[in-house]
Amino acid sequence: MEVFRIYTRSPLRNFTYILRNPETFQTLSIDPYDPNQIDSFLEKRGWNLDFILNTHEHADHTSGNEVLFQKYKPIVYCHPAGIGKIPHATHPIKKGDRILTSSDRYLEILDTPGHTFCHVCLLLVEQGKSKAIFTGDTLFNAGVGNCYRGGDPEILARTILEQIYPLENEIVLYPGHDYLESNLKFTLSLDPSNQYAIDTLKESDRLQKDVEFLTTTLGKEKKINTFLQCDRPSKDLLENLRKKSTLHVTKNDPKSVFVSLRSLRDHW
Repeated sequence: MEVFRIYTRSPLRNFTYILRNPETFQTLSIDPYDPNQIDSFLEKRGWNLDFILNTHEHADHTSGNEVLFQKYKPIVYCHPAGIGKIPHATHPIKKGDRILTSSDRYLEILDTPGHTFCHVCLLLVEQGKSKAIFTGDTLFNAGVGNCYRGGDPEILARTILEQIYPLENEIVLYPGHDYLESNLKFTLSLDPSNQYAIDTLKESDRLQKDVEFLTTTLGKEKKINTFLQCDRPSKDLLENLRKKSTLHVTKNDPKSVFVSLRSLRDHW
C-alpha cells in the first residue's frame, strides 16, 4: 500500500493521510482537513478520490469532506454512530470490516472508543502481516487522546490495553496529530530517567520543524509512551504518579495507572 502523510499546518497540528492501493488504483483519504491541499496532491498525480474515512466526528478530522465530496463524490466511511454527524458519511464500518482491499492487502477496521464513542482505527495488513496502524485521536506519538469532548478515560484505557498492547512491535504508527514534543516532555516530567524519551526528544529537536516528522513503531512507542507502560511502570513513573495524582494508583492495576496518567495530562 502506498501511504502519504500530509501535514496540514492547522492550529491542532493535524495529519491527513492519502492511501493508494497499487493493485486496484483506488485512493482513500483518512481524516481530510484541508480540501485544497488534498485536491492539489491528487491533481498532480492524476488520481481520483474513491473513498474518505473519518476516524471520528470532530470537525478537525472531517472539515475537508464537503468540498472533496462535491468534486470527487467518494464513498464516505465512518463508525456507525457517526452517521448523521459526519458530512456525507453513508457507509458505516464495524470491527473486522475490510476496505481498500485487493489480493494481498487491505485496511482492517478496529472499533476504538474512548476519545469519543464514534472512533475507529485502521490496521494496514499486507501479505497476512500487520504493517501499520492509523490511530486518529486514540494513540499519538508518546501519548493518547483526551476524553473531554465526548469520551471516557476508562473506556480509552480498555481500548489501549486490550487492542493496542497486543499488537506487534514492528507496526508503524500513523497518528492524527503531531504532539510528539509536548508528549515527550510530559513523559519526562514523570519519568525523568527514561533515556529512550530523552534521546527521542533530541532526535525530534534536530528535525526541521513543521516539515519533517519522526515515524515510530509500536515497539519504540512502548519505550517512550507512558500510556503503553501501564502494566510495567518504572519506579520513577509510579512514585511520581502517586505524588502528583489525586486518583488511586495501584502498580498491578494497569487501568488505574492509565486513568491517573490521563488525568494528569489533562492539566499538564
